[in-house]
Amino acid sequence: MLRMVAARLFHAVVVLMGVTLVVASLVKVVPGDPVDVIAAGNPGMTLEDMSRLREEMGLTRPVSEQFLIYLTSAVRGDLGVSIRQGVPTAELIWERLPATLELAFWAILLAIMLAVPLGIVTSLRRNSALDYAGTFVAVLGVSVPGFLVGVLTILLFSVQLGWLPASGFRGSALVAGGQALAQWDGSIFWSAARHYILPAVSLALVLVAINTRLIRSSMLEVLQQDFVTFATAKGVPRPVVILRHAFRNALLPVVTAVGLQLGTLLSGTIVVETVFAWPGIGRLAVDAIHWRDYPVIQAVVLVSAVLFIGLNLLIDLFYRVIDPRLRHD
Repeated sequence: MLRMVAARLFHAVVVLMGVTLVVASLVKVVPGDPVDVIAAGNPGMTLEDMSRLREEMGLTRPVSEQFLIYLTSAVRGDLGVSIRQGVPTAELIWERLPATLELAFWAILLAIMLAVPLGIVTSLRRNSALDYAGTFVAVLGVSVPGFLVGVLTILLFSVQLGWLPASGFRGSALVAGGQALAQWDGSIFWSAARHYILPAVSLALVLVAINTRLIRSSMLEVLQQDFVTFATAKGVPRPVVILRHAFRNALLPVVTAVGLQLGTLLSGTIVVETVFAWPGIGRLAVDAIHWRDYPVIQAVVLVSAVLFIGLNLLIDLFYRVIDPRLRHD
């Protein structure tokens, strides 16, 4: 186990160095730089002023030198200073990251709560009307992009019905839930949780579709295995056969998919966060790209990569919990 973790950590370091190098190179390919953006808002700047400012920011140095300087600073925990806001980039990340983490948590939780029963039921009712309906929902969920779902839900539930807010953020719903329990006041939780519903649904729809079909196909394969037939022949109750024997053995591909999806959610909520004006790292990245704020762009990508790699390591460890054969190996 320790050797596996050590190997994964070594691979993680190599991947992070590669990601940092690629991002540091790509941001230089984008036309314009922070000085051009600053000059656009300050017509009085001369070419000499622009050249001097580029020199002060270190933009005239070779890309390799800029990369080594950034990498050395990142190892020490210094992710640079935002060119636009003039504050440490790490502060901006830690300020925005909790909103993205919790939104991803509610989205994946909603997707699992819907996909697991749908996947199990459609596998048990193969080629029935319910199975065809599940296939239709899956194709629809994969075909409709998240930002379109967001816009349509805003038009329906916010503009037409007025049930839910169209945008905004009122703090952590988890923290509000604890306060609601302490004060025995459900309105505290609802005031924060209602802002999560529409963006979480927009993110979860495609995940529900993918996971439902994945669980269905995995369950169909496991239900044909000999140990399931043997358990049924022994007279084990049908719910126990399905949930304890079949579903547990069908979890491995599902766990892999959910882990990748959660990593994607943490780094890929840019469009949904923009639609719902969500103060997460996705929206921070969009603003940073607009202003050519290189330190913020690099920091967002680096933190996203760390989260993604960490989740994959946790998934590898979780494999050994649900499958004793891997622990033995």
